[in-house]
Amino acid sequence: MAPSSRTLLGSRRLAAAWLVIVLMSLVTGCQYVRPTMNVPLDRYDPDYGYRSTNLPPSKTGSTDGLFIVASFSGGGARASALAYGVLRELAQTPIRWEGVDKRLVDELNIINALSGGSFTAAYYALYGDRTFHDFESRFLRKDWEKELRARIFRSPSNWLRLWSPYFGRAHVFSELLDEALFDGHTFGDLVAQRRRPMVFVHASDMASLSRFEFNQRQFDLLCSDLSRLPISVATAASAALPLILSPISLTNYAGQCGYIPPPMLQEKKATAWGRQRANELRSYLDPPKRPTVHLLDGGLSDNIGMREVLENTAYVGGLESTFRSLGAKKISKLVYLMVSAETTPDPSQYTLNEIPGLMRVSRALVDIPINRYSTDTTEFMRHAVAQWKRELHQRLPGSESVFAPDADIYFINASLTAVTDPEEEARLMNIPTNLALTDEELDHLLLAATNLLWNDQEYQRLLRDLTIDAAASLDPK
Repeated sequence: MAPSSRTLLGSRRLAAAWLVIVLMSLVTGCQYVRPTMNVPLDRYDPDYGYRSTNLPPSKTGSTDGLFIVASFSGGGARASALAYGVLRELAQTPIRWEGVDKRLVDELNIINALSGGSFTAAYYALYGDRTFHDFESRFLRKDWEKELRARIFRSPSNWLRLWSPYFGRAHVFSELLDEALFDGHTFGDLVAQRRRPMVFVHASDMASLSRFEFNQRQFDLLCSDLSRLPISVATAASAALPLILSPISLTNYAGQCGYIPPPMLQEKKATAWGRQRANELRSYLDPPKRPTVHLLDGGLSDNIGMREVLENTAYVGGLESTFRSLGAKKISKLVYLMVSAETTPDPSQYTLNEIPGLMRVSRALVDIPINRYSTDTTEFMRHAVAQWKRELHQRLPGSESVFAPDADIYFINASLTAVTDPEEEARLMNIPTNLALTDEELDHLLLAATNLLWNDQEYQRLLRDLTIDAAASLDPK
């Protein structure tokens, strides 16, 4: 055989060998690349894990007296930026509360966050004031879409893993977030810090189209240990927009840890919202029917984060019961702060006399219900706050309550839809809801966050009341 023929035959054999290796890798990948995102809980303990009662108030940090509940909406990096801008403004606003000089951000107790807003919320819960020094460089001024594409298209190992029916793009994104943003930290690290705010990261359960909250109370239903779950998994699940990222799946271990359902889970609820929420939560107690929980973008069930407030209040049995379950005491000022990067419909995208393409239709299928849902939730929230105020004022003197006798409620709306200047509104609405911002877009969003806060009448009322209370405390007369 001629040398050239032997060389050609050898090349063919080598190519065939490589083909066999690749095919075996693909088969192996499809069969064995099956990440276990959550682990079982050894033994149910109502006092264990990431829950509000394990993050107590402090004199220098957040107290119960001034109780701020914030919501950070979805909307890609622009939602992350708007939430960061509001946090930064709160950190630059000095107050005096209960005789202590501090900042308004120090009284932030709870953040309900989803999708783009979850990155800012989780980072702040993990790193505190460090957020104001490096979150811009580590997240806001990076092109995360480019980073994710590079991980997917330039990594042969990811090509193989993505052939598996158990591994998707959201898992790659979770790994990227774990390495480049959250530094391998878990929810257990948040518990160990014993400081507020507590962050409820939301995703959407594909089976029930309901909110799925990353807190130990929700994970108790699955007999799963949230403390050992990386923060990156929660934020990736919360941002898993259909068609862009795959769902993230959790294993349901219900029935294996001795979990005792609370009485409220079985009680007959007075409202439709309460009954619906109870049914959604009870469904996790039947693992044969729900062996796996598939999670998508949190915006599909509540894009502004305030539906959690409404549904949980209805489920628990009212405002008083809600804050008693959180372990709160003597609340004088309850503040709901809504930070929303909501978009408004753009009719100019549908002016052509032709059938919209698949991508545009798919996007409309997501955007239309989210926008309509969010508008309704905002109005429901306004009505609920008004009702809760009346209930507080109608309490009998001397009645036992987690609220102080002179307690008040504030609803602050820091949403892009509240921008009053038409040119600025158009500029902000044209910022896409992806995971990449230009420096100019980021600067506009940070300025908008400041203006939205200071232009809100309820925010102004809160600051005036805090100033009056501080002056009164210095002058006993």
